[in-house]
Amino acid sequence: MKRLFFVVAAAAILCTSSAFAATSSGTLTVTGTVESSISLTIESAGGTTSGTGTAAATSDLGNIGKYGSAPTGFTLARGASNWTISSTVGVQVDKANLTSTDYTLTAQLGSAPASGVTWKLNGSTLSDSAATTLTSTGTYGSTGSYSWDIVVADSAAAAAIDNAIDFTATSN
Repeated sequence: MKRLFFVVAAAAILCTSSAFAATSSGTLTVTGTVESSISLTIESAGGTTSGTGTAAATSDLGNIGKYGSAPTGFTLARGASNWTISSTVGVQVDKANLTSTDYTLTAQLGSAPASGVTWKLNGSTLSDSAATTLTSTGTYGSTGSYSWDIVVADSAAAAAIDNAIDFTATSN
C-alpha cells in the first residue's frame, strides 16, 4: 500500500508540474545573396613607402633633383634636357566567389601633373583625364610588377610634384 501511495504521489507531482510548464517558439528567417568580389592592394613601390598590403599606400620621395641622389628604391637617369627617376609598383588583385580567370588593371593620375613632369607606368604616359590599361590579363593572387617613371624637364619649376596613381581592377 505504501508503494502504491508513492507511485500515485509521484504521478500527481508530474501531472501538476506539467500543468505549470509554458513553452514558446520562434523562427528567424535569413535571406542574403553571396556577391562576387575582388580586392586590390599595393604591395610595393619605390620611395619610403607605408601602407603596403592595403589599397591606400603612400610613397614619400623626399627632395629630388637631377644632380642629387635617387630616392630609396629608385634609379636616376640624367638626360640632356630632363631627368628620370625609375622604380616599380607591385599591385595584387584577389578574388572571391567569382568565376573570372583574369582581370584588367588600369591606372590614372588623381590630378593633373605639375608642369614639366610626366608620370609613366609600363612606358605609358598617365593623365588625370583617361585611364591607361596596364594589363588585360592580370593573374589573381599574384603581385604584378609595373615599371614606374617620373620624368622631370630641366625647365620645370622647383616645386612639389605630389600626385596619386589611382588603380582600378575589373574582372574579365
